[in-house]
This record gives sequence, structure tokens and C-alpha cells, in this order.
Amino acid sequence: MAVDPAQALVVGVDFGTLSGRALVVRVADGAELGSAVHPYAHGVVDDRLPTTGVRLPPDWALQVPSDYVDVLRNAVPEAIRSAGVEPGDVIGIATDFTACTMVPTTDDGTQLCELPDFADRPHAYVKLWKHHAAQGQADRINDLAAKRGESWLARYGGLISSEWEFAKGPQILEEDELRRRAHSNDHEAGS
Repeated sequence: MAVDPAQALVVGVDFGTLSGRALVVRVADGAELGSAVHPYAHGVVDDRLPTTGVRLPPDWALQVPSDYVDVLRNAVPEAIRSAGVEPGDVIGIATDFTACTMVPTTDDGTQLCELPDFADRPHAYVKLWKHHAAQGQADRINDLAAKRGESWLARYGGLISSEWEFAKGPQILEEDELRRRAHSNDHEAGS
């Protein structure tokens, strides 16, 4: 059954640093009808891995992907209830994270930290935007780009940040063999 355009709704989900927020919006006029917040059970993991107690080095900031699923299970239905609308009128859902939040997965989308072989490996967890342990990699990228006179560096304010995927990716490649299980479009390379 098609949804009446006047009743059509979308749900936006913002996955933040400490919680996820859901917002129900009417498509016809953009009216915000209801919202809910669900705090992450694990928050920011910056001391020890929650599953094994493995201690993290300084400047690490990780998250547990199941916290994101809990937001979908809890905040989205609560936002719909608070809006007083029918779930069947939702025609779409949009999500957002910071652009530099990395989730290492297998080809089928399984997060590596959920696999028993990787539960004690920090690089198998979500690297949050404020993960600064890749500073060495960022410094090397910046130095090489400056030496080469790379024009693209100016587009990034003259510096690549340790918070960005540019630095986090090489950190994984250099520090943990788990990359062989992570999803890659380069299947010939054995990734």
C-alpha cells in the first residue's frame, strides 16, 4: 500500500560521539514531529577494550558497533512513538556519522571486533573521529606531500589530520594484520 504523500515521513539518525539521536520529519513541510536519544552502552572506548579488558595505548578513541544497532532498536521506535505517527508512513531513513569514523568489516559487513578471533585487537573496532593514535602516519603524509609540492594538500588546510581516514588506514596497515580479513574491493590482492 502506497503512503499518502501528505503523511510521508523520514527518520534521520545521527550517530554521535556518546549517543545516537533519531528525528522524525514530515516530508511535505519539513516539520519535526518527534525525536529520541539513546546513549551508547560503551561510550567512547579509550582505556580498555570492553570485551577483553585489553588496555589501549594513549590517544586511542574507539567505539563498539553494536551500540549503533542499539540506537536503531531503541531511539528510532521511541522517536516514532513520540511523534505519534504510524511506522508504516516512514518512507526512508537517513544516517550520518562523522566522515572519519571507520568501521572495519568483512566482505559480508560483519564488524571485525564481533569475530572471536579479533575481539582483543584494537584495530578491529570502530575508530572514532577523535582517534589521535595515527599522528605518526599523518605527519609522514604531510611531510611527503610538502616535499613533493602536492597541490591537493592546500585543499585540506595544508595538513592532514590524525583524525582522518588518510592516517587511520595506514595505521591499520602498519600495525595489524587484520587487514587481510577486512573488506576491500581489491580481492586479487588477498584483502
